[in-house]
Amino acid sequence: MKPTDFAVALQKYFSEHLIHQRGNRENTIKSYRDTFKLFLEYMSQKNATPPSRMTLAKFTADAVEGFRKYLVVVRKCSKRTGNQRLASIHSFVRFLQYEYPEMMLQWQRIQAIPTSRCDSPPVQYLTQKEMVALSASIETNTRKGIRDKTMIVLLYDTGARVQELVDLSIRDVRIGALSQVCLHGKGGKTRMVPLMSATVTLLQEYMKIYGLLQEGRKDNPLFSNRQGNRLTRFGITYILREYANEARKTEPSIPSKVTPHLLRHSKAMHLLEQGCSEVVVQHLLGHSDLKTTSIYARANADMIRSALKKVDKKSDKPVEQFSWIENSDILSWLKKL
Repeated sequence: MKPTDFAVALQKYFSEHLIHQRGNRENTIKSYRDTFKLFLEYMSQKNATPPSRMTLAKFTADAVEGFRKYLVVVRKCSKRTGNQRLASIHSFVRFLQYEYPEMMLQWQRIQAIPTSRCDSPPVQYLTQKEMVALSASIETNTRKGIRDKTMIVLLYDTGARVQELVDLSIRDVRIGALSQVCLHGKGGKTRMVPLMSATVTLLQEYMKIYGLLQEGRKDNPLFSNRQGNRLTRFGITYILREYANEARKTEPSIPSKVTPHLLRHSKAMHLLEQGCSEVVVQHLLGHSDLKTTSIYARANADMIRSALKKVDKKSDKPVEQFSWIENSDILSWLKKL
């Protein structure tokens, strides 16, 4: 059977455009893939169009609108999930505009479909007191305890996404006059994040105990399981929740559902509470919103230096280990951003 133009376009979109041209990460590509699996399922069930007969001519604004209703009514998806699926379709349509410009009106009608308006829920995060309780719940008298505490403190200190932590290799860590870690973010972007002295101390002890400072191990994962394989996102989430459950015994206000992303929110909120500009927080956490990319580049070193000094001055003694420490080396590094 001859492949349809939709099949040809979809394969080129995934195999060439997303991977080689846009450099999307595996998780993003899987999310887009799931969108089109659901869309083809909808077209087959509701429009009597099996995947083998799906063509670009049938890929219309009406079909996409019907798909959105199907997600809400049949699959009981939230508005946010619907918007995520629509964003995947819009991305594909932007690709089609260059591949099939003769169908531009059809593509523009799909692009004109607006996202659903959603109420923004309040940001959930751990207070500095809760963060200290979480850290204190991790015993470091075992190899596993050392690994887990280093992993969780590093996750918080850098404001890293959990996938960025998973992807860390030994070569991404620099310990010395200016200790820092190189995080590999969305879209293949990387950013260098300076580390607090308390985090550096933990890292040094962890890497020494696990023999990660030996020659020839630079490409090994920074955090691995018993088999030597990289920890997964789900594995890190499980470990974090186990310690959160333990910490809740002494600090009952800790939420029942603690995730790695909650630590990222916590880092951002703690910086904002200490007077940091939102622009500085976005810059340090490597947010990938294209609308603010130029703002990150314009964030000057004086603003960052001032924000970091404020955090250090306003920090309370019990949570000193989770505050930026005034350090001339770090400030010199920030000037080069």
